[in-house]
Amino acid sequence: MKKIFQYTLILLIAAIYLTGCSKDTAGAETSLSYKMISDKTWYLDYAQTFTGTSVKTKTYVGQSTYFINFLKNLTTVDSDGISGIYTVEKINGQLQIQVQAKTSNGGSIEYIYTIESMGDKHMVLTYTISTVTTKLFYSNKN
Repeated sequence: MKKIFQYTLILLIAAIYLTGCSKDTAGAETSLSYKMISDKTWYLDYAQTFTGTSVKTKTYVGQSTYFINFLKNLTTVDSDGISGIYTVEKINGQLQIQVQAKTSNGGSIEYIYTIESMGDKHMVLTYTISTVTTKLFYSNKN
């Protein structure tokens, strides 16, 4: 009986240790992403469009251009008048910004960006429609 109690106690301690030491890295990454993108105005510097082996680059540096704000209250608004709510999620190992919004004329729109890279001053997002991938390079001036 004493041996069974000892084995049960060892198993219980091991279970507590193993469950207490697990990390939620996806949760940490999304939390950090929210902090890094929120309450900043992100200006589109340039965009690259990839179609097969063809790459087209369009620059907006030094021009009035598209911008987007991701606010701490999880709402978003951009220079085209699109406003809505957003979430950051990790799907299949990739961080994504998912937006549910309304256009300036009241139409509904949903779009998903994959976060390629993100820093305090720069952010690179991609999205794919059919066989065309677009990579968007943003910066903030704060």
